[in-house]
Amino acid sequence: MEWKVSSLAERPDDLERAVGMADSWPEFVTRDLVGDYHYGRIAREFPAYVLFAEDERGEVVATGFSVPVALDAEGRGALPARGWDEVLLWAFADLRRGTRPDTVSAIAINVRPDLQGKGLSGRMLSAMRDNARAHGFDEVVAPVRPSAKHLEPHTPIEEYARRVRPDGLPHDPWLRVHARAAPPSRRWRRRP
Repeated sequence: MEWKVSSLAERPDDLERAVGMADSWPEFVTRDLVGDYHYGRIAREFPAYVLFAEDERGEVVATGFSVPVALDAEGRGALPARGWDEVLLWAFADLRRGTRPDTVSAIAINVRPDLQGKGLSGRMLSAMRDNARAHGFDEVVAPVRPSAKHLEPHTPIEEYARRVRPDGLPHDPWLRVHARAAPPSRRWRRRP
């Protein structure tokens, strides 16, 4: 299946269609206070970093949200310990202060529930990297939340995140997408 990917900067009139697409986020993600406050701002304040895919009928089937951030700014210099919450805080603080970003951070890729498992998330991740390069960035980072962890609430995250299948890829489907997308030299780059 072929999907056409565009940015909201290219097609601002499609804002409502893109952000209104159905998603399947578990409840713990949608109850994050930092995310609640900042996530909705991404499309308005960073439209060049919001992508959406359409099928051959023109229906929105996936979205990809990312933000430019000064990862190497004074006092930072590493992937944030608090994941996407901290990335969002940094990105909007950088925008407010006029700090030049040096990295693009993935925030979320949403695939319409009826199309999950068909390779669309990997296509969106690739489009996100291509978009970052088109804007002059060499690196895309992703504070990844395992998508199926909520099904095992009592399993420690350290154990869950390290679990692999017989083929060596992560057990979690979203971690698997990222493992497949990473070049071999960068796979499983973890914070110390």
